[in-house]
Amino acid sequence: MSWKRRFMALMTAMLLVVGVPASAGAAEEEEPAAPKRGVTINVYNWGEYISNGVEGTIDVNAEFTRRTGIDVNYTTFDTNESLYSKLAGGGANYDVIVPSDYMVSKLKDEGFLEKLDFDNIPNFQYIDEQYRNPDYDPTNEYSVPYTWGVVGIFYNKNYVTEEVNSWRILWDEKYAGKILMFDNPRDSFGIAQKILNYSFNSTDEREWQEAAMLLKEQNLWCKRM
Repeated sequence: MSWKRRFMALMTAMLLVVGVPASAGAAEEEEPAAPKRGVTINVYNWGEYISNGVEGTIDVNAEFTRRTGIDVNYTTFDTNESLYSKLAGGGANYDVIVPSDYMVSKLKDEGFLEKLDFDNIPNFQYIDEQYRNPDYDPTNEYSVPYTWGVVGIFYNKNYVTEEVNSWRILWDEKYAGKILMFDNPRDSFGIAQKILNYSFNSTDEREWQEAAMLLKEQNLWCKRM
């Protein structure tokens, strides 16, 4: 397989990205910018995962370029599946990508990922042990953790006054037209499987079909106003 179809990967789940205040970047402005190296790295990441300075925070890519002299060609995707489709199509060449855990495993197994050189990643020593050597990359040869988080329910207390203690509230028709669901199969099916008391890792096709029907049922009325 050509090296052009291999990528470095950073693992991410969801949420918990910490922003850097604008003042932090301002304090560094007195340092001279690094000379241009004539090098560009191609990065493919989730949308809005790093700050671009729009909301008064630091522009991470611009600051990286200022400090290192390395330009960043930065593009974003909205789902792991769209990431995979682009890479599998063979028309993309990236130096760094940021897939979620299960997609790291898939890309690794299919030969899309290059092994990491940890001599170039010294800060890996600061990663807590509990986040190292995950099941999808047990030797951390292909990925390093970028963010960690969990999937949960956000709701507006001005509209939802009842106790929210179950995923079933996302199937409550009185909130038709006011529910936003994940647009990716892993999280949406996981929610449906949880409601049906099925394993997230079920190998029973019937259970997957039931989960699919539950999601279709929700989709029919969810869009109604």
